Amino acid sequence: MTTRTRTLVATLAVLAALTGCSAEGSADSGMAAPEAAADDAAALGAAGDGAARVEGTATGTGEDQQVVQTARATLTATDPVAAARDVVALVARLDGRVDARYERSGSGKDDPGSATLTLRVPSSAMTSLPEDLGGIGELEEYLVETENVTNAAQDLDARITATELSVERMSALLASASTNRDVIEAEGALTERQAELERLRSERARLADRVALSTVDVEIYAPEQVPEALVEEPATFLDGLATGWGAFTATVRGVLVVIGVLLPWLVLGALVGAGVLVWRRRRSTAPTAAPTAPPAPPTPGPAAGA
Repeated sequence: MTTRTRTLVATLAVLAALTGCSAEGSADSGMAAPEAAADDAAALGAAGDGAARVEGTATGTGEDQQVVQTARATLTATDPVAAARDVVALVARLDGRVDARYERSGSGKDDPGSATLTLRVPSSAMTSLPEDLGGIGELEEYLVETENVTNAAQDLDARITATELSVERMSALLASASTNRDVIEAEGALTERQAELERLRSERARLADRVALSTVDVEIYAPEQVPEALVEEPATFLDGLATGWGAFTATVRGVLVVIGVLLPWLVLGALVGAGVLVWRRRRSTAPTAAPTAPPAPPTPGPAAGA
C-alpha cells in the first residue's frame, strides 16, 4: 500500500467517525447539521493537506527521511569496568544518555569482570561512534540495523491534525449546548476525542525519540573472555581442518568422560543381572518331590460274634 493510499484510508476513517458523530449529535440535540458537516469537511481537508505536505517533504531528499537506528557493539579491554566508565563519559560528551548499565567486578587477575550498557546516542553521532568506541577498547563487533518510519510518522501527523480539529469542533458544540442532555453528550464526545489526541501525541513523541536518539547495546569483555560466537570462522582449508580436529578431540574427551562416569554403574548392574540370572536357572533345574500317595483305608476286622 502506497503512502497516498494509506493517507486516504486514514482520512476516510476520520471522516466516517466525524460524520457519525455529527449525525448523532444533530438527531439527538437538534444542533445545526450544516455547520457540523462544514466543520467535518474542514477537518478532513486540513488533515489531507497536512498529510500531503508531509508526504511531499518525505519524498524529497534523503535527509527528510525519518530512520530509526539500533546498533550492537562488542568491545574488549583489559579492564572492562574502567572501559565502561569511559563509554559513559563518551555518551555524555555526545549529549546522549545511558538507559541501562551493568558492571561485574572481577574476582582477580584471571577474572577482570565485564560490563553491559544500553546507550541512547544522537543519530548524527552514529557515523563516528565505531571510531569513538575503538578509542576506548578493541572493537570486536559492530552491527547496525535501520528502519524507515517516515510513513508511520506521516500517518500519525495526519491523524493528530484531524483529531485536533475534531476537539475544537466538540468544544464549540459544548459551548453552544442549550440543554443538559446536549451538555452531557458533548462532554462525552469531547473527552473521547481528547483521550485519543493524547494517545496519538504520545505515540508520535515516542517515535520522534527513537529517530532522534539511536539505541546502542554495548558489551565489554576481557580479551580472553570474548564469547565463542565472536570467534572468526576459518579462512583456509588448514584452518578448517584444525577447527574440525579440535571439535573432534573435544567430542571424544566428552564421550570418555561420560563413559567414565557410567562405567561403575554399568559394572554393578551387570553383576546384579548375572546373580539374578543364576538364581533363576538354579530354581528352574531343581528336582521336584514326587507326590505322596494317600494312605490305604483300614481293613475291616471280623464281625463281632461271628
